[in-house]
Amino acid sequence: MDLKSLGLGLAALTLSLFSAPDVFADPESEFDPSGYWTGAIIKDDSVLPIELEIEKSEDTFVARTEFPDWFFYAPSSVETVRTTSEGLIIEDLLAGDAVLELEPTFEQLIGTVGDDGRLIHLKRSPSPPAPLISATETSFTSADGTRIAATLTQPEFGKQIAGMVMVRGRGCASRVNGRARFFANYGIAVLTYDKRGSGASEGDCATFTFEQLTDDAIAALEHLAAQPNVDAHRVGFFGESAGAWTIQAAAERQRKQASATQPAFLITWIGPSTSIIQQQISSAATYGEAVGLSKDQQDILADVSRIIVDTSLSDDEAFAKLDPIRRAAEADGWLDQGFGGDDIPRTRQDVPKLWLRRFSYDPTPFLQDLGDLPYLAVFGAKDPIVPVEENVDALAGTGSDVRVVVLKESGHGYDFDERVMTLASGREFWMFEGPDTGFTTETIAFLRDRGFMSR
Repeated sequence: MDLKSLGLGLAALTLSLFSAPDVFADPESEFDPSGYWTGAIIKDDSVLPIELEIEKSEDTFVARTEFPDWFFYAPSSVETVRTTSEGLIIEDLLAGDAVLELEPTFEQLIGTVGDDGRLIHLKRSPSPPAPLISATETSFTSADGTRIAATLTQPEFGKQIAGMVMVRGRGCASRVNGRARFFANYGIAVLTYDKRGSGASEGDCATFTFEQLTDDAIAALEHLAAQPNVDAHRVGFFGESAGAWTIQAAAERQRKQASATQPAFLITWIGPSTSIIQQQISSAATYGEAVGLSKDQQDILADVSRIIVDTSLSDDEAFAKLDPIRRAAEADGWLDQGFGGDDIPRTRQDVPKLWLRRFSYDPTPFLQDLGDLPYLAVFGAKDPIVPVEENVDALAGTGSDVRVVVLKESGHGYDFDERVMTLASGREFWMFEGPDTGFTTETIAFLRDRGFMSR
């Protein structure tokens, strides 16, 4: 499974269809693979837990494979499983084909994955109890009448529980419900939604403005607070990456209306605490260096941001300045390295659609007036997009209940690629890919300590 092709990384749930191999189809055999299996993929001294549920369907079996360590990723792929006279072959499972053989004495499935010495071992286990959470499709209407599609994930225990609205980052992002399920297991209701113009939501993600996204987040907070099982005084925001600006602006706007639902906490993951333009200028250097751009090219990235946000320039004037820069970067071969699709225009008509043309916000006044609002910010020390030092500094002395965490090995993402690690003793071990659990452990502790978790 190619993690890079999955954007956030990892697939927490895969669905596979396969026909019974000879040993399973033999009428004299008493073995039936149907049921629940647990085990691990093993490489050197490391293990990656795996769970497999097999159900018979006519002449085939349906296998649902879950990697518990990849707890907050959504279903994303279908794996093909072939059969041979020796057993099963699951194509492209994690690192290559998985070849499984039946050990009949204790009814275990044993095999290999890929060609680099990974083993896989599965054994029968009781099926897990039904999760004590429910996920309900819902929707809410934003200030301009746009319908936003959402999912409410909540524990099926307790009453008047706290709630959390999860806001995605930049671009056309749909809801990711794996994380919602994870947090709901700890006793908090979670509302996730497709950003306008994405997934099942109405609107146009190519033209939405920062103000509209802020409206959407506020509407989501009000919708969650109105749920009968949720305590309206204990609902808060979670924002990732550029979603941090959205929840900061939403909280700032709500604070100005005494009768409005007030967020009870704010949580940001890899989210800026500086202004949008400051983040763009700063990341021109850190991001540019990370992708191998020269100092002159880094300076050009910063200049492009300044031109785009210059409100004294008409769209025609801005395009006249930006077009030669784009052409030169393209001719020199670094255009795609330095710019995303909505960072620099290709035509005059693209100028109003540029991200920085549509997005402008500085959270400084709000952050300097946080008061006792609980605020958790988790940064990655190696993040080239949200430079850690200036963003940590921007939160210094801003409130009485601010917690800042810097994860020393994380960048602008939540997971690690597989790699060989070395202990202080010099001993090497294999580390499977997976999320940096610092994000979740810090968040759970923060919410528990402040009474927002019921488990």
